[in-house]
Amino acid sequence: MSNYFEHFETALHRQFVLPILRLDDPQTCLHLARCLVKAGFKILEITLTTPEALKLIATLAQEGICIGAGTVLSKIEAERALASGAQFLVSPGLSLEIAQVAEKAQLPYFPGVYTPSEVMTALNHDLTRLKLFPASTGGLDYLKHLQGPFPQVQWLPTGGLHFAELKAWQRAGVLAVGQGTRLVSPAALARQDWASIEQELRSLQAEIQSWFVA
Repeated sequence: MSNYFEHFETALHRQFVLPILRLDDPQTCLHLARCLVKAGFKILEITLTTPEALKLIATLAQEGICIGAGTVLSKIEAERALASGAQFLVSPGLSLEIAQVAEKAQLPYFPGVYTPSEVMTALNHDLTRLKLFPASTGGLDYLKHLQGPFPQVQWLPTGGLHFAELKAWQRAGVLAVGQGTRLVSPAALARQDWASIEQELRSLQAEIQSWFVA
């Protein structure tokens, strides 16, 4: 593993929650991303289903933020995301074409998997950072069944998880968890009350960090 991959994994694990930005308004998405960074979330994901996603990725990358592209569905999308400045790729399913693009760029790729067969396919292509999706379907018990035969996998459970559950997933030894805009108050987001949102995010970040010393 290269030094970059080691640094990325260490930073992501310590942050533990990977915020996933999927919003209808690009400016709201940009403001929220900046709030997240100010609150201590230094690694972010923007899904390509967000309007003007590539422009947002380019803007945030230019600001020095470690930004990844999510919901990457094809080789072309992967190439465009990386050209815009994305520093890692995430997809809802397993794509060997996307994996090849990421490997060529020497950047992390998190393909979505759910079944043991999908995990085996990923491992047979040297993909060990895997997004368990949708994580809420089987929950933590299902993850533990997968951890037995696949101890080498660095898991990124994503989909339908509530913040109150996340400490248990951290205790289970996953790399990180993906979490959408439910991280922030919908009312505060609707009002675009950025000061309140930043304070809320700082509190969440402090709680997350407490899990590592408890």
